[in-house]
Amino acid sequence: MKSTKKISILGCGWIGQALSQQLTPHYHVYCLGKDICANDKAKGYVCDVLVIGIPPRGNHLEVLVQTLEKIDSSTQVIFLSSISFYDGKSSIVESENTIQTLHENAVILRLGGLMGYDRIAGKYTAGKVLTADSRTNYIHRDDVVGIIISLIQHEVINEVFDAVAPIQSTKQTIFSQNAKKFGFKKTEFLGGDEVGKRLSPTKICNTLGYIFRKKDVHEFWDT
Repeated sequence: MKSTKKISILGCGWIGQALSQQLTPHYHVYCLGKDICANDKAKGYVCDVLVIGIPPRGNHLEVLVQTLEKIDSSTQVIFLSSISFYDGKSSIVESENTIQTLHENAVILRLGGLMGYDRIAGKYTAGKVLTADSRTNYIHRDDVVGIIISLIQHEVINEVFDAVAPIQSTKQTIFSQNAKKFGFKKTEFLGGDEVGKRLSPTKICNTLGYIFRKKDVHEFWDT
């Protein structure tokens, strides 16, 4: 039997579609676009949970504000942000500030580099030269979906989490591994010290008791 809980997903892209597929057998799920009037007409804002996964470009801030003004204060809001927050990326910082100002109990999930399936690290830089190596801080799509579902099940509010796989590596290592595995050209690195902030999913594991399905970035593309 389905739960009576209604879940709306704003932004049904690569993550949103996969999440919808996993939730639909158990909940009433609605996928929303950026058209506020259409969403309102379809009663998409009358929900117990709102997952926001729209990319930070175009009129995304306007859509965020209008969406948050439509929902009830009791709605559990899960905002899919990015670890680019730590680099001070203005669009990410502005989005998080907007969410926290308008819905103080929102959960912010700062996602690492989204990988798995057809998203293959190193494929899009094949044959290119990069100046320096860096930490990966990747997360597999299956775990993004799994973590969101766990947040819904535990009814978590007013938290901020970093979502990356427990075992990371360097881009040079992963890019070279995938070039060999999938047969595309290697990415060359000029050298220099490894750069990048070291992030951890410890808070997710401790708060939710979550067990990662893809713990090791080296195994993201194993069948």
